Amino acid sequence: MRGDIAMQLPDWLKKEEQYNPDQDRDYFISRSFLRITGILARYESAPPFLPDKLCPSPMAAMLFLLLLLLLIVTSSQPYFLYTVAALLLALLALQDGRRISRLLLPSLLAALFSLFILLPAILMTTNPLTLLLPVKTFLTVLASGIFTGLYPWNRITAAISWFHVPQLAIFILDTALRYIYLLGSLSREFLTALQLRSIGQNRQKSWAMAGVVGNLFLKSQEMSQEMYHAMQCRGFTGTYPHSHQRAWQPADIVLLLTATALLFIYLRLEMLL
Repeated sequence: MRGDIAMQLPDWLKKEEQYNPDQDRDYFISRSFLRITGILARYESAPPFLPDKLCPSPMAAMLFLLLLLLLIVTSSQPYFLYTVAALLLALLALQDGRRISRLLLPSLLAALFSLFILLPAILMTTNPLTLLLPVKTFLTVLASGIFTGLYPWNRITAAISWFHVPQLAIFILDTALRYIYLLGSLSREFLTALQLRSIGQNRQKSWAMAGVVGNLFLKSQEMSQEMYHAMQCRGFTGTYPHSHQRAWQPADIVLLLTATALLFIYLRLEMLL
């Protein structure tokens, strides 16, 4: 009859491990993660400004935006710019606080940057029109932001086809926007995995950044090859049809009246009537 055999464990195996990793800053990971998450949140959870019944067609809104930008850039009267500012701010006041800050912040930063660039000209000359350039920058950026908030990006690219833009250019633009979103989602997942696996102090953060960028490049190359093979299998001939949408809607009458009123005010203040 065999007796129990007692196994003697070594001393180093009996010791209790106390692992206290050194403090380290993950500013790059956290900052990159928050930045990418903030950009993707605009595509994922941004509701439209207006309901579909009250929203004008993308083509009419794009034409109105082009006319508005032309009037803003060529205007030399501050009262017309104040009128446009009142119109845009009234439309912006109907939105929630998060969207207001999201649109006002880049507009104000662009205006401040324009003011900084024009500061020598403002100090050396007495031309009052120089002071209108930051205001025009603010209004153009704000108007473009409001337009992009009205519709999703696929409806905007579909509206470009009404202007007889080549379908290949629309396809490249639409595909680029789609893959920016997909690669942004992948980079967010890579940064999340890197942050979860980062323990202790890493003195070679450039290797971690290189790993994220390298994996993202390989994944983008793989996705481009898969898309190319999918286009070959489906017999892509260069035509890129969009989903059918109406060129005009009843809400376009409001844009037409607003454009007429702004054009009249512009011509009246510019003394062309």
